[in-house]
Amino acid sequence: MEKGKTFTYQGFTFQSEAELAEAKKEAEAVAYIRSQADLTDAKTALKLYNRLIEKGTLQTALGISFLQELRTTALESGAVAESSLRPLPKPLKTENLPDKPKKSKDRKLMELYRERSKNLTIVVIVLCIVIAALFAIRLFGTASPFTDYEQKVLDEYAGWKEELADKEESLHLWEERLSEWEKELAIREEALQ
Repeated sequence: MEKGKTFTYQGFTFQSEAELAEAKKEAEAVAYIRSQADLTDAKTALKLYNRLIEKGTLQTALGISFLQELRTTALESGAVAESSLRPLPKPLKTENLPDKPKKSKDRKLMELYRERSKNLTIVVIVLCIVIAALFAIRLFGTASPFTDYEQKVLDEYAGWKEELADKEESLHLWEERLSEWEKELAIREEALQ
């Protein structure tokens, strides 16, 4: 879009093609409403005005001029006070309507990021499964670290058991010798007396 280029439609000037396209859609909606409703009736005009304001259907200058027409009809009939009517919306500005090429570029980027996000999610899930499988194999496989540790403890305990048996045996020998010395000492004491 060239800077400063404007578009005219039904006497209204628009700053962008997107704004012009939106105004054309609203012009079709206004034409349909005019063909279906009696806009000279104040009650119909008031109901229609309130419904269109509530839904936010008309946002360009062309649509807002139609809303102004409905508002004027309702106010001139005296059926409603101006203070009880909702205010007219502000016209939609060019900044609020992005141009179509930008929209499609943004959409392409969004689709690209979505696709990458899906791919990365799949990769992360696969890696998590592989890591869980490796842990399971290591923990519950034949070469488990716990099995190795258990075997080491059993081997060490077996060594302690043998050492303890040897010490008990040597202790029994010492007890026997001690009892023999006590007997010899008792015999010597008797002989000395």
